[in-house]
Amino acid sequence: MFNNSLCQFLILALSLLPLKSVACQQADIACNSPIPTLKFDPSGSSAWYPYYINTGEKRGIVTDVVDVILVNANINGQKVILPPMRTNLSLENAVVDFDLINPDWLSEEKKSSRYVFSDTVIPIKEHIIYLAGTPTPKDLGKDEQLKGQSLGTVRGYYYHNDHLFNRLDYPSEKELVKALFRKRITFAISGDKPAQYWAKALSVPIILGPIHSDGFLRIRLRKELEYLLPQINHAIQTLKVNGSITRIIDSYI
Repeated sequence: MFNNSLCQFLILALSLLPLKSVACQQADIACNSPIPTLKFDPSGSSAWYPYYINTGEKRGIVTDVVDVILVNANINGQKVILPPMRTNLSLENAVVDFDLINPDWLSEEKKSSRYVFSDTVIPIKEHIIYLAGTPTPKDLGKDEQLKGQSLGTVRGYYYHNDHLFNRLDYPSEKELVKALFRKRITFAISGDKPAQYWAKALSVPIILGPIHSDGFLRIRLRKELEYLLPQINHAIQTLKVNGSITRIIDSYI
């Protein structure tokens, strides 16, 4: 026969089993599953400051935020740095498993059913930018006004309405600011923070004009990995509530 102490221990142990099961169900993974490894490219362009930094101790908002999300989601991450033109093809071919993108950048035909998107992660905003003193047309940035215009863009980047205008592709946001200064282009599209950073670094007086897109970066995950999305979203929401994502962003801005 069991003594009273042993009986009490067994009752306590059995009472904890449902709690463990619920915790595993919330993470949507089996308790004893191996930790998955996901490959990703945080780079955007080589000059996507402050979202990605390829020199010095700081690594950029995207790199730092992705790292804490994966740790909290119990997923290993493996960085694969690719040129912008190769990132999308690499995602299609499973060279990488996810990237961060604002779905608002994608036209309807580019919103592939081969991917799923996480909850919102990092706020991000794009503007039409130009040199201070540049004459600007009425309704600059409106779709009707953009038709037939030539705009500086970053090679490999998505723009939701680039069927309307002529893309003049440059390697990075830094090169866009240089091209504006040299008057090789009159208008360009850039994220506000990269444009402001490079304008200051290069002493180029630019204006942030009309907003071209205003949304959030989300994790774009290959469809076959959709089973990991609940634990990724749970990690994102946890990090939002405890302020970790905001603190990372604020440390760069």
